[in-house]
Amino acid sequence: MQSGQPHSEGCFRHLFESLSDAVVKFELVDREERSSSGSRTQSGSGEPIILDANDAFTDVFGYDGETVIGEPLNELIVPAAKRDEAKRFDRRTGDGESNAALVERMTDEGERKFVYRGVPYKERYGFAIYSDITDELQRERHLDVLHRVLRHNLRNDLTVVLGMATKIIETTDEEDTRQAAAKIRQKASDLTQLSDEANTIQKALDEQASIRPVDLKPLVDEVAMDVDTRFETASITTDIPSETAVSANDKLQIVLRSLLDNAIRHNESPEPRATVAARLLDASTVELEVVDNGPGIPEAEQRIITGDGEITPLNHGSGLGLWLVKWIVDAYGGSLDIETPADGGTVVRLRLNRLKKD
Repeated sequence: MQSGQPHSEGCFRHLFESLSDAVVKFELVDREERSSSGSRTQSGSGEPIILDANDAFTDVFGYDGETVIGEPLNELIVPAAKRDEAKRFDRRTGDGESNAALVERMTDEGERKFVYRGVPYKERYGFAIYSDITDELQRERHLDVLHRVLRHNLRNDLTVVLGMATKIIETTDEEDTRQAAAKIRQKASDLTQLSDEANTIQKALDEQASIRPVDLKPLVDEVAMDVDTRFETASITTDIPSETAVSANDKLQIVLRSLLDNAIRHNESPEPRATVAARLLDASTVELEVVDNGPGIPEAEQRIITGDGEITPLNHGSGLGLWLVKWIVDAYGGSLDIETPADGGTVVRLRLNRLKKD
């Protein structure tokens, strides 16, 4: 065992220096005894004194690696308003507990946000790891504002377009003008639907929900009845065994509603039909199948959604509904498959984990 120790230390040193995150090794030292006599006590939580720092610490915080040795970590990088928070982390380290938090720390570029992880090591020693996420958080905030403004303006402008197109259709006597206005209204309606789908996706992905058993039959029947009511010419049938529970949450309703809405809304048949059926594949898997008699989904779009194709400017799909379905089902640990049979229509199959309700 002893013969392998130098090799292990060399591996650790290589890892320590190679990490792109700022890392320091520290010892918790009682501040009063250290300041009066320079000695170090073995009792109390103490203050973290830097014993070692990697190159990334120098790059991130602007301190030379050699000059920080022996310096109080908190005084170097913790803003004054955050000292109490840092002391709580130190007490947890002194008790042998790990820390993980989103924190603000001082750098030579001002305050920045970090994912902080504190790892205790032996008695009164520990490691502090800082991952700078300031730019990522700022980019997310900017994108969020941009998306909200675009959706709001798009929705308002499309409402105007829809209203004007409808007015033209109702007032003009020229058939060519009516047909052009009808196309404008249809495209504006499609864009409105796309905007609504984007808003639904953001809400669904932002909400945190725990996985639990969900009974399929009452949920499918409820969604099918609602969609059937909204589309007068639609015919929706269900075939779901009773007491069939899957690993999911409230977002499964969004999945079912999106699949049935797509099956009917984009269906060009005079009598649009959709069927929702479920069966047990085995003791742990339920297959949920939505079949329609619509025009089918282009193969290129199927490959993109299922992850087998690449998104390009000319090949990106026409809607967001199936993306939302895939992302939610993936979060359940399930899978999605799309098939366009030779005789037409679309078959969307979801495989979900089966659960027994308590």
